[in-house]
Amino acid sequence: MRLLAIDPGVTTGYCIGETSDTENIIALRPFQTVDDVDDVWDRLADLQPRYIVCENFEFRQKSRGGLNLFPVQVIGIVRLYEFKAQHQTSVQLQKASEGKGYYTDVQLKRLGIHQRGVPHGMDATRHLVHWLTFGSGYQITQKRGARYVLA
Repeated sequence: MRLLAIDPGVTTGYCIGETSDTENIIALRPFQTVDDVDDVWDRLADLQPRYIVCENFEFRQKSRGGLNLFPVQVIGIVRLYEFKAQHQTSVQLQKASEGKGYYTDVQLKRLGIHQRGVPHGMDATRHLVHWLTFGSGYQITQKRGARYVLA
């Protein structure tokens, strides 16, 4: 089964999770890229994940610079993909604090799934592992007693 976590932004972080029916392993592949909305749609269509965990947009007042709404566009594409997939894909939105609160760099290193040089990919990884630990993805890891590895 394929899982996908997304940390939307100008540089969007992704983490692909792959489970196997025969092994108790969830292989994680974090990466990040600068996508346009068309690229996000194409990536979803190519990967065809069963579950998507995506950081939700929260307006935060910033003292400098303008408001970047590209994450909202990414979330819109994810929601449209869920609708078009007709129950083949389920989307779970998480607050930034949910995904990034418990699974710090120290925790990810302890689990052996921290990868340097992809901070947005690591944020997506945090969202995925949080959902698998504390969210409805718990059923996937509980049933298997799964452990994580970097692919």
